Amino acid sequence: MKKIISAIIVFTFVSTIVNAQTHVFTANWEINFPTTQNYINKTSFAGGKLEYRYIIKEKFSVGVAWNWASYEEYFNRKTIEKADGTGAITTDYIAQAYQVPVTATFHYYFQKGKTFRPYAGVALGGQSLQQSLYYNVYATDDDNWGFVVRPELGAFIMLVPERGFGANISLGYSYATNTTDIIGSNSFNNFGITIGLVFLGER
Repeated sequence: MKKIISAIIVFTFVSTIVNAQTHVFTANWEINFPTTQNYINKTSFAGGKLEYRYIIKEKFSVGVAWNWASYEEYFNRKTIEKADGTGAITTDYIAQAYQVPVTATFHYYFQKGKTFRPYAGVALGGQSLQQSLYYNVYATDDDNWGFVVRPELGAFIMLVPERGFGANISLGYSYATNTTDIIGSNSFNNFGITIGLVFLGER
């Protein structure tokens, strides 16, 4: 609930400036497809993204983004070994992960069309990854921060150009250096589809 309230506050604050020139705000739903081996591979539909961009000379923008995604998957009986090799347990379990990247963004816009504006960009920053394994009456937690890079291709589809209102859609890949010591993995990576709204104020 606190995360939802925080998102609403950020949305309300930033939306008050979108009528100013050269400012862009997007509010999005994200679908994420994990690619990390031997860990969660189930698609997550519980994700989102809030982003602010400042356009420089029409072709470029810099900004900030806050993403989040929640993952959960049930695994049948298997043996889990500690990363240091000092022990192991054989059981079925539920794996959960909560991913929160906070990044600086850089985008290039291929054209300034009235209704269709394709772009390419990259986000760089830090990522918090909170992980848990639940088996029987026990749980193992592993929370850490890592570096994340998120290249993407997307487009603004302006539904009401005179109002600066439209849709945002993009496809990206997230590579993060977060470790997953509970299963011996040294990264957490995923493809993502972003679908949302864009509010654009420009010259």
